[in-house]
Amino acid sequence: MRTENLYGSKELWQIWRQFGRLDLEYGEDLYFFTRLKKKSVNGSRIDHRVGTGTWQGEDVGKVVVSRNSRKKIGFKKRFRYEKDKSPYNGCWIMHEYSLNPSLLPQNLRSSDLVLCRIKKNGEPRQPGRKIQGKRESRA
Repeated sequence: MRTENLYGSKELWQIWRQFGRLDLEYGEDLYFFTRLKKKSVNGSRIDHRVGTGTWQGEDVGKVVVSRNSRKKIGFKKRFRYEKDKSPYNGCWIMHEYSLNPSLLPQNLRSSDLVLCRIKKNGEPRQPGRKIQGKRESRA
């Protein structure tokens, strides 16, 4: 499992090319641990910028429960990469998973470490052409 700053200055397609294969197909995913980046030191809001684009939230998040105990063990949020007027707009989906802080040791409860799964959601647009491939949408 890799650690990568998915909320930093590196462009998402650079991360994809660095860690993925060029022939990754739809449904093949990349996994990373990353730290959330707060908008301000004392705030709780998260800065979802990546390079010159942003991760746009598609849901408010879902609680993840254990199949056995039915206890709340974490949270899952879904994001879509957006950058207006970019051929990469909408090309990736990210699922961000975080653990329920009450399950972590005391020294890790303030940790902003999350697990992210990134997958392709279509091919970049080429100038003068319509979007190639299928793009997932939320109903």
